[in-house]
Parts: sequence; C-alpha cells; structure tokens
Amino acid sequence: MASIAESNKPSKSLDGNKKILSTAAAFGLLRKGLIENLGTKRAKGFLLRYGWNLGISDAEEAMKTSSSINELLNQASILHLSTGHFRDIQSERIIEMSDSETIKSILGKGKWIDSFEAMEHIKHHGQSEAPVCHTLTGYASGYMSTVCRKSVIVKEISCIAMGDAECCFEARLQEDWGNEIQEELKFYHESNIIDELEYTYEQLLEQRNFIETVSKFHKKLTESVSNGSNLQDIADNTFKLLRIPISIEDLSFQKIVYSGLKEEQYSSLNNNLKENLIRKNRNNHNLLPLFNETTRIVTGNQERLITPIIVQKKVIGYCTFLYINESGKSAETDIMFIERVANAASLYLLNEKTSFEALEKMKGYFLEQILKGQYSSKEEIVKRGRHMGFDLENPFYIAAIDYKEKGKTTQNSFDHYEQILETIAKYLDIQGYKALIGQYEGQIIMLIPETANSIAIMEKILKHIETTYSTYQYKVGISDKSEDIESILDYFEESLIALRMSTDKKINGFKDLGIVGVLINSKNVSGIKKIAKQEFGPLYKLNDAKQKELLKTLYVFLSNGGKLQQTMDDLSLSMSGLMYRINKIETLINKDLRDSSQSYQLLLILDSLMALGEIKI
Repeated sequence: MASIAESNKPSKSLDGNKKILSTAAAFGLLRKGLIENLGTKRAKGFLLRYGWNLGISDAEEAMKTSSSINELLNQASILHLSTGHFRDIQSERIIEMSDSETIKSILGKGKWIDSFEAMEHIKHHGQSEAPVCHTLTGYASGYMSTVCRKSVIVKEISCIAMGDAECCFEARLQEDWGNEIQEELKFYHESNIIDELEYTYEQLLEQRNFIETVSKFHKKLTESVSNGSNLQDIADNTFKLLRIPISIEDLSFQKIVYSGLKEEQYSSLNNNLKENLIRKNRNNHNLLPLFNETTRIVTGNQERLITPIIVQKKVIGYCTFLYINESGKSAETDIMFIERVANAASLYLLNEKTSFEALEKMKGYFLEQILKGQYSSKEEIVKRGRHMGFDLENPFYIAAIDYKEKGKTTQNSFDHYEQILETIAKYLDIQGYKALIGQYEGQIIMLIPETANSIAIMEKILKHIETTYSTYQYKVGISDKSEDIESILDYFEESLIALRMSTDKKINGFKDLGIVGVLINSKNVSGIKKIAKQEFGPLYKLNDAKQKELLKTLYVFLSNGGKLQQTMDDLSLSMSGLMYRINKIETLINKDLRDSSQSYQLLLILDSLMALGEIKI
C-alpha cells in the first residue's frame, strides 16, 4: 500500500497542457486586476496572447485526429464553446484553396452570444469605447492560424460592452486585412517589460531635461525683465537662446520689436501674413482676427506660432515665432517657450503701463490744478512743469475735445473718457509729441507747446481715436496762441468757444471765428444776450422746443445766404414748409430776412449765442 507522501507526488505521465477550470466571475476579477494594474492597452495585449495560446493548444490537439482543414475549422466552434467563453456561437465562412493543403483566402463572419468577457467588463468597468472580447478574439485567431498554417486574424467589429446589440467578428488572412489591422497586430507581439521600462525611463529623462531647459529659459527671461531689459532685449535674448526668429507686435500686427531677421525680410513676411489673415477674415469686414490663445498659422512662405500678450485680462499684442524655410517647422515643445516669452513681455508691459498711467495721471492732475488756479505764482507752475519735462514759459495752445455716440443727440456720459484719454496719451508718447492732457469741466483738455503744429497734431490724434473708437464722432476746438501760463483760463474758454462753433468742421480754431471771436473775447456776454433778446423777441425762448426749431431754421437759412433750395435740402423740408417757417420767423421778429444788413447781424448774434453755449444748432 502506497504511503500518503507517495500518493501526493505528481505523476510523471501527467499532461503538462492539462486544462484547468475557473468561473467567469473569477476570470472577471483577474481581468479587472490586469486592466487596473497594467492599463487598458497592455491588458488587451495580455488577453489577446492568452486567448491565442489557448486557441493554438486546442488546434494542435484537434490536429492529432484530423488533417482536413474544413473538418478542423468545423470543430473550432465546438472546442471554443467548451471553454465557456460564451453561451453560443453562430458563424459562416468562405474558403478558397490554392490546392488541397494551401488556403488562398478565407472570409469568416459570426457572432458570440452572451460573451462572458463583455459581461464582466460591463460589470467592473461600465460601457467601453472599443470592443473588449480580447480572449475570444485571440482564441479564434490562434486556432485558425494553426489549422490553416497561415496567419488568420479575427477582429471584433461590434460588442455589447460598447452598447451594440451583439458581439460580432470577422476573420481574414492577415494580408487581406491590409492597413486596417496594423495597429491590432502590435498587441499579438509580447513586449519585454524591461524594454518598456527603459523606454519609459528615457522618455521621463528627456521630459525632465526639457522641463529643466524651459525652467532655465523662463528664469533668464524673468531676470532680464527684473534687471530693466526692454522688449528688444527680450527678443534678442530669446533668439540667442533658441535660434528661432521672433517678433513682438500690436493687435494690428504692427512691428514693436523683432530679432533674427533683416528688416526687409521681416516687412515682406509681415505684409504676407496680414494679407493672408484679411483674406481669410473677409466675412468680418476685412478686419484682422483676434487671437486669444496660441495658434499655428501657415502661409505660402512662412509658418508662425502666435501667442497673445495679455495685460490685465486684455490681449494687447502678440509674440510670434517665425519659421521661414521648410526644414524649420514649429514643434509642440516650442509652445512652452513662446508662452514664457509672452509672459515676460506681459510683465514688462504691465510695468510700463503702470508707470505710464501714473505719470499721465500726474500730468492730468497738474493741468487741472493750473486751470483751477491752485498755484500761488507763475514761478511755481513753471518749476513744477520743468520737473515733468515741460517749459511753460514758452507759448502754447489749449485744445478741447468732445465726443458723442453716433446717431445720438444727447452728449455721451463720462464712462469712456478714461479710455480715450489713455489712447491719446499713448499715441502722443509713441509719436514723441509733448502735451499735457487731462479732464476739466467735462471736457478732455490738452496743453500743446507752440513748437508743435497744433492743427496737424490734432488731425492725427483725431484720425487715431476715430479708428480706435469708431462708434463715436469727435470735434475739437483750439485756442489762439497763449504767451502766459497765468492766462490759461482765457484760452481754455477760447477752446470751448471754438468747440461749440465746430458745427461742420471737426477741428475749429478760435482764430477762424473772426468777429464772433472778438465779440466773445471782449467778455461782453451780458450785452450779447441783451441784444439777442431785443432782436429775436419772442423767438428767444430757449426752453421752447418749437422756438428752437425756428431758430435752427433761421440759422441754416442765413448760413446758406438765403438760398431756399440749399436750406430745403439741409433741413429736409418741402418748399411750402420752409416758406411757412420763414414767414412765421419774419412775423415774430419783425425783420426782413432779404435785407442783407439785417441778415448779417442776425447771423452774427446766432454765432455768438452758439459760442457762448446758449443755443445748440
């Protein structure tokens, strides 16, 4: 009788390929662990190869009793069903043979009913984005490849784990799949975990080195800004470190600074870019688009990586890497560098903006103090002006700027004054013009030194703000030349008078007012009002809307020299309507409007009232 120890010894004749039993639930847990620990892709490869080896084993066993390919393939369904991988299988195939032992082609289709693998996947992981019956697919591929002596690949094309109604598959020779199966084939080749770890380590090392490079680059840029470098220095340092041509531009892609390019080359590339962007943006009134995030742009002769420069949550310009030849294509890694350059530029511009705004506010406050007479002597004003770079002993002009929203008759609120003030101040700074600018009595006021052409400067400023804030219409009044800073209020009043008189002209000089300017400048305001009441009588009721309409008709008629057709067109009146108004005016004021001497006097009085702000036409 054999001892217990002897009975527990493994038999030498035991089949090394003996099948073991397991439950679907147990295999589901094993499968769950593989996915969680190896990841979806590596787990898929493991399960495919596991199924492949099961299929090969069953095929080799079946081939011991039969050599007919058809018979062996017919047995495949029975053997696979015995594994318990599914409840049932339905399949069909078409085989083309070159000879009795060589397959020329095979096309198989079928479906697995109640795949345990799909059920377990749903149970542990929920719905999938791709088929999950890897063990089943591997088994079928391994079995058929062994029997057919050619690589046959089975591919699952629908799966209940994806929400499909059935788990369906197709089988073809590997070469018949073409490129469609290339990605799938990679999973059948086992990779060495050591090789994968080495590759991963190399990637991590490369990534670490790259991050260190970016960090050092960012540190150098930050130190450069902290040490007082300007935008040109930032661009030059970036090109020196990266050898990539760089430009910094405003929102209109106008050059601020650039590095790594010749001027002619930069201008040509920049014009090409703007033409390309306008052409693509035709639906938006041919304006240049606004880039709020890093964008790659390719035109015929260049590639650009553009990232916005943001200051106080507003995009104020762009930082651009330029790739000019075909070999110089932008890389994903360049994005990290360009965004750090943009951050350095933002930091510099924020500092400049803060300093600039502080200085401009100081200048504006200084101008306001002068207008309010808060300095005790001229010497004190001149001394303070010199500290700010202005010689107020020299002659100057005063300009008053007003604006209103297009299509509105009432004056706009002060909400946009700050923006317009800042825009004008920046423009003056960029152009190198010296001027004091601020607010006073609801107007934007400028003190312009005589050395500059006041009219020419105001024309340029007007064009700039009309382009920047196109929804508003602007007008400007400019005083006569002042020789004495202590008389600034008189010239401020002149600028306001010129402003009120700028009905048709956008820019009006006080010296252009002629006799009206002399009348107003004489300070005979009460006398002008008294004469107006005498001459206009009942028509001089400033709060009466109908009387205002008649005054406007009178002014336009007199301004047109009594020409009826021109007055009709300007007022959009019929001839009968105009004649009715003229007759009524003549009756109310007891004047003959055909009398040239009376007409001239009435027009002069109306101009004077407009200059005083008594009436608005």
